[in-house]
Amino acid sequence: MKTKKTDEIKTLNENWKRALADYQNLSKRVEADKKEFVKFAAANIVTKLIPTLDVLELAAAHSSDPGIQMAVKQFQDVLSSESLQSIITAPGEPFDHTIHECIETILGEPDNSVVELVAKGYKIDGLVIRPAKVKVYKKI
Repeated sequence: MKTKKTDEIKTLNENWKRALADYQNLSKRVEADKKEFVKFAAANIVTKLIPTLDVLELAAAHSSDPGIQMAVKQFQDVLSSESLQSIITAPGEPFDHTIHECIETILGEPDNSVVELVAKGYKIDGLVIRPAKVKVYKKI
């Protein structure tokens, strides 16, 4: 009789510990899922704001108005605070299909190297939300 009760207590104790561990794992998983959701929600909103950033940067490049310069800088700072990073590629760098989009190929060398950056790309936490648009050398 004592052995049966001891075994039952041991089983209940093991089940309780297992249930507690499952609950803790579930809590960690839910927290990780929340962070991922927030990350993708921010990426979605920032993606919609990038065309506006392009227009503001173009206006700032063609204007000497300090107010426009300040507005562009403030907008860039807000987007940077949401982890937005520019993908800027210099001529001569190798073409990387994971961060670049080739919009034109030009005969020349070195093969598969960037000729010109046409439009900046952007990423958030390593996730490319818009690849940099580039022209690429191709040899015959």
